[in-house]
Amino acid sequence: MDSLKKKILLDLCVTPGTTIPTAIGVSLLLLSVVFGGAAAFIGFLCVLAGFGALLTNFVFNLEGVSQNAAKTWHKQQQRNKDSELDRLDRQLQDTREVKDENALRNLRALYTGFCTDFESGKIARTVPTTMLGQIDEIFQSCIHQLSRSYEIWEQCQRVTGSLKKGLDKQRKQMLAEVEESVEVLAQVINEVTALRMETKRGELTRLQKRLSSQLSVAKATEEQVRSLDNLGEEDPEQYDEYLTTNPQE
Repeated sequence: MDSLKKKILLDLCVTPGTTIPTAIGVSLLLLSVVFGGAAAFIGFLCVLAGFGALLTNFVFNLEGVSQNAAKTWHKQQQRNKDSELDRLDRQLQDTREVKDENALRNLRALYTGFCTDFESGKIARTVPTTMLGQIDEIFQSCIHQLSRSYEIWEQCQRVTGSLKKGLDKQRKQMLAEVEESVEVLAQVINEVTALRMETKRGELTRLQKRLSSQLSVAKATEEQVRSLDNLGEEDPEQYDEYLTTNPQE
């Protein structure tokens, strides 16, 4: 959000109406030593005009500039996110296991379709923002788990013995929970999309409880992921006996 605020501020300040008069004014002020007081006076007026244009933008154009900046910022963020997810997709292809790839692609299809429906107004306004936030949080959690599952797969290629079996078991459990989250997310999104404006509060409450339950599962898995992040940090040498010493064997 800080980057968005900076972009809005930049779009407000850097316009032809602010930069051109200001640049001319500053130049004339610097040249006033040569051309005299008339140049200084005109330069001052130009700087004042640029400052006036800046104030006008803040007072009258803030909302419009903010909306345009937000759209541009969101598109850039989406491009960055898509680039990261494309990279993750290529990484998951290395595991030669279709579960993780399918989970990622289904997640992206569900989330993209949901965002498109929301932006186009197809999602009923009666849907609370907390529910929309839960859908986004589950999506982000699943993406993080898939990314971590790839890192665990890489670790499995470097170790042997009971450590490799333990890591592989954790990875399979993580993928199973991601698959469950994707199924629940698909069902809830379909039901949310089908909701009408006159939907009863009880129906929304049921869907929200279902999302909350799945979010609790996702957060529990996140805790397991964080515990795996610290695997071996206390005593790195304790796993030396499992390391593959000869890759050709």
